[in-house]
Amino acid sequence: NKILDEAERISHKSLEKHKDLTNIQFITIDGENSKDFDDAVWAEVTKKHTKIMVAIADVSFYVENNSFVDKEAKKRGNSFYFPNKVIPMLPEKLSNDVCSLVPNEKRACIVVEIKFTNGSKKKSINFTRALIKSHARLNYNEVDDIFFKKTNKKFLPLIENLFHVYELLQKDSQERGKINFEFCEFEIEYKHDNTFNFKKKLNLHSYKIIEEIMVLTNTCIAETLIKKKIKTIFRNHSEPKKERIKEVGKIFSDIGYNEITQLLSKLNFCKIVNLLKQKKNIHLNEFLIRTQSKAMYDYENKGHFGLGLSHYLHFTSPIRRYSDLVVHRDLAHLLFKQEKINYSTTLPSLLTDQEKKSDEIERTILERACSIYIYEKKKIVFFRHC
Repeated sequence: NKILDEAERISHKSLEKHKDLTNIQFITIDGENSKDFDDAVWAEVTKKHTKIMVAIADVSFYVENNSFVDKEAKKRGNSFYFPNKVIPMLPEKLSNDVCSLVPNEKRACIVVEIKFTNGSKKKSINFTRALIKSHARLNYNEVDDIFFKKTNKKFLPLIENLFHVYELLQKDSQERGKINFEFCEFEIEYKHDNTFNFKKKLNLHSYKIIEEIMVLTNTCIAETLIKKKIKTIFRNHSEPKKERIKEVGKIFSDIGYNEITQLLSKLNFCKIVNLLKQKKNIHLNEFLIRTQSKAMYDYENKGHFGLGLSHYLHFTSPIRRYSDLVVHRDLAHLLFKQEKINYSTTLPSLLTDQEKKSDEIERTILERACSIYIYEKKKIVFFRHC
């Protein structure tokens, strides 16, 4: 197979031009069953500044444009995730090994260093093509336990620094109007005997830490490429359409929530989310989600309504999303004098379609699993408790 043979060959590329940052205590924080680790984080907090370093797998260093691996990755658009398997965008030699930031192995990365002074105001952004070494592969539960239960003294200082960073970024998110929908999510826990359970996703602080840091990193890359007038693929999210607002507003009016209907007309989703939380009715957030437009990829920057940002893109997951690989190449062109690649005008719509296909597959699997569960339990009525 040409693709697998090429993946094996490029996995042995020399890394001598990457700066050695293996002394930095980077860690990865992911789900318990994750196999591909795109990102590692580190933070330092002093009286003078707060500094974050985010290491993202340097996939563009290995995967050249128009190679066999690249053509297949572009066709897939993203990795497809199922309860019991993954169809990766890249060959497993790259996705689970050479590009994955597994513990105690030197890995090629693009490291984004962001330094703050005066709260969450950015002071400087620096980029380095570097070798890093993950000092630990932590999952979300472990990170919350380290911080709240002090279960691991070795990584406690670093985790405390990351929580401090989260507090700064969360404050900034609230001020700019980022929408934080809260609702119950369940995932299928697949067993080897072909049975399954539903497992409720916990609302852990560690999820939010990584989310905020990755949003910050993606925003910094967008700012840099816009400033230098480098064409790239943006992640756009437009305001809800008036028809959807009207439909959902009527639902809230019918159940006596006229205040929420008024806030909807002003697109003040943050106040609505907080109001539903106070009323202990967060399950009604699902009606709010129905109003939201689908996020899309485009060469034109149109801003991201849900995040409250005037510019946004995807950079932090190049192992599993082709859009991120494109942005990596654009940044490498700017910083490391790599050749500028001109992609087809149809690429953004292709990537949006592939993402939509992935979402539909995941949703269909979950719906069928619910149907099987109801049938086997012989339930007439099925409530999803939170």
